[in-house]
Amino acid sequence: MAASDHANEALRVYPSRTADDGGWWCAAYGDLKAPQGWEFLPAGDAFVTQQVKRAGPHWVVVRARKGYTETLGILAPPSIIKAACSLAEETATRRKQARARSGERRLAQEQTYRKQFVEAVLRYLDFAPRHSALTREIADGAAQQATAVGSGRVGRTSKLTLEAKAELAARAYIRHNYTRYEERMAREGLFEVDSFVHHTIKEQAQEEVDQFLERHRRKRGPRASSERSKR
Repeated sequence: MAASDHANEALRVYPSRTADDGGWWCAAYGDLKAPQGWEFLPAGDAFVTQQVKRAGPHWVVVRARKGYTETLGILAPPSIIKAACSLAEETATRRKQARARSGERRLAQEQTYRKQFVEAVLRYLDFAPRHSALTREIADGAAQQATAVGSGRVGRTSKLTLEAKAELAARAYIRHNYTRYEERMAREGLFEVDSFVHHTIKEQAQEEVDQFLERHRRKRGPRASSERSKR
């Protein structure tokens, strides 16, 4: 191939809006034609796409959308695309088995973490034995909400200790389920608004959480007041 066809460059190209023959456009060179003989591989199979990118020359085809850029596929020599597709077929069973094993490991890790989180919440609550059912409900509920994968909630952060995350999660669960926080927020219509009134309502709820904890915890003499959660 001639050097001028840019076949040895990794380009990010868009469908051309001006070329009459349906060519391509890139920021560096303007309107282009794909190197002779190259084929288009639509996006969809991540394994095949990855193999094509690793194997040699290719252009990534994208299209501008409102607020993001969509990847449409790849332009590459047909021999590279064919080899990638063949490898995908040859390794399909092995890759499926590997994904299953990986999924089982992730599930086991999540179950272990959820158990550790529940235990940390139980330690934080330190409720009297007669409140065992309530203790378990709060611990399980707080852990379920806080550790949901992909939720972005406190249980998924790596910036806090397990004990700190458990405290925040427990207090949030109590605030939403055992104080008048939800009722006050709904009455004021403030669930989507960060305001002084919202802050005041949350402070009231935090006091109610402190009182709730004090009523249900083991009696071991004076307890230092826990630092109020900022959540």
